[in-house]
Amino acid sequence: MGSCCAKKTNQGLHNRYHASKRKSPKKLSLPLHQDPKILILGAGVSGLACAVELKRHGFENVRIVEMSNRIGGRIRTMKFADNYIDLGAQWVYGQQENVVYQMVKEMNMLEPAGDMFRHMDWIRSSGQRMSRSLARKLVNVLSSIYRYKRSELFEREGTFGEYLVEKFAEELSKPGLKNLNRELAAEFLRTFKKMEGSAVDTDMSASGYETYRTCHGENHNFRERGFKQFLRVLLGGDEMNEQGLLKDCIDLNTRVMQIDWDRADGTVLLSCEDDKKYIADHVVVTVSLGVLKRNTTFFHPYLPQAKRKAINFMGFGSVCKIFAEFEEQFWQDNWRGFNAMWRTEDMNQPQLEWVSDIYAFHVYACQPRVLLGWAAGPSTEVIETIDGKLLAHGVVYMLKRFLPQLKIPHPKRVVSSKWSIDPAHLGAYSYRSLLTNSYKTGPDQLAQPVNMLAYEPCGSRMSWDHIIPMSVRPILLFAGEATSSTHYSTVHGAVETGMREAQRLTGYYQKDL
Repeated sequence: MGSCCAKKTNQGLHNRYHASKRKSPKKLSLPLHQDPKILILGAGVSGLACAVELKRHGFENVRIVEMSNRIGGRIRTMKFADNYIDLGAQWVYGQQENVVYQMVKEMNMLEPAGDMFRHMDWIRSSGQRMSRSLARKLVNVLSSIYRYKRSELFEREGTFGEYLVEKFAEELSKPGLKNLNRELAAEFLRTFKKMEGSAVDTDMSASGYETYRTCHGENHNFRERGFKQFLRVLLGGDEMNEQGLLKDCIDLNTRVMQIDWDRADGTVLLSCEDDKKYIADHVVVTVSLGVLKRNTTFFHPYLPQAKRKAINFMGFGSVCKIFAEFEEQFWQDNWRGFNAMWRTEDMNQPQLEWVSDIYAFHVYACQPRVLLGWAAGPSTEVIETIDGKLLAHGVVYMLKRFLPQLKIPHPKRVVSSKWSIDPAHLGAYSYRSLLTNSYKTGPDQLAQPVNMLAYEPCGSRMSWDHIIPMSVRPILLFAGEATSSTHYSTVHGAVETGMREAQRLTGYYQKDL
């Protein structure tokens, strides 16, 4: 079967938002010997956005060092079945003040993602389907909780999961809801909490959750060719040159082993696994929070205490996506999928305990023969490491349990994301943990640059006694979704922070021009 989406032309791609067409700002005019060497760690979307912005402002000596063999970071699109799938970022969350949406909205790349809560079935592990009317009532209960959460969460202690349980119980005690089946309601809430993240019950701060700011408007996904299309827009790339404006500026398969940042000459020395070395005037660190947590010792000397606190105490969670391709579609055309409500007695099957951490299967846009499963919880890493045969067995077991009325075929192919075990990421998204609150740290502290006293950028200017003036120079800068105080865990948050650090460096070199 072919793609379920109509083919589109590339004519709309090269509009004013494409990197090759965007109007450049006024560029810096620095003497050649003063053009600073800027090194960016990580070719995820934050590092790429930072590099593009620096190039647009006239910085020529910009290079990205990337551990893996590809660009994009947690944007990972691959060919699968009849089209493409996104193993990582999938949705553009909202429209207003969303830099990703604003860059691609006129390019005929997006389609509304729909509402996975209201248009999908809610099914128990016994195969019992919750009535649409009851599901609608419970979704409305959650909507009312979220409508007023901001005023209630600001000084709330405990986890966000505890808050949801408490407020959910309060809502169910109101007239008109008292007769709802409490067991069904509890299973519904347990599934919903998995959608909020693997740490919602154990570590995700209730008051920290309040800091996230939603971009108003519909959610969208990229039709046909996946989120990778955004990288081409950002970089001005195409089929022949995916790196676009950054061609010849990215070193892949390069693992940094040590960062010496307190050197007498004010430069930073990076030592890599293959004995390659880099010297830079500024280093922008855009690697994931998971990588920073695992590798705090590769900074020499250690990072300042405030920075280490932010890295150690912020939360970094994971989610696993499971794609199952079948020989042919075995579900009805108008079926969207289901959210899985596991009964307590069905959650501990021998050798398949990990299956109960899968909380949904739904159809995938432009993929008529593919179902996408979502998993969150303690078994995420298990799912990422098991072989394809066992994973396929678990998928069939679960589908038969939840869809007993259908004849479930064995999948032709099954793949899963591996964000938790990938050494270039070690997780999928950041969140505000309980320790973040206890130690009064978070994204703002992680985002602060590490400064050093150094000579002014415009070295040709001298004071009356011929002493070259000195200033506080940002030598280590930090970007990435974890450094966003309001849009953490999103692609648009990552892009914003990469641009933020490019602007910080631009401002530093512009101040005396």
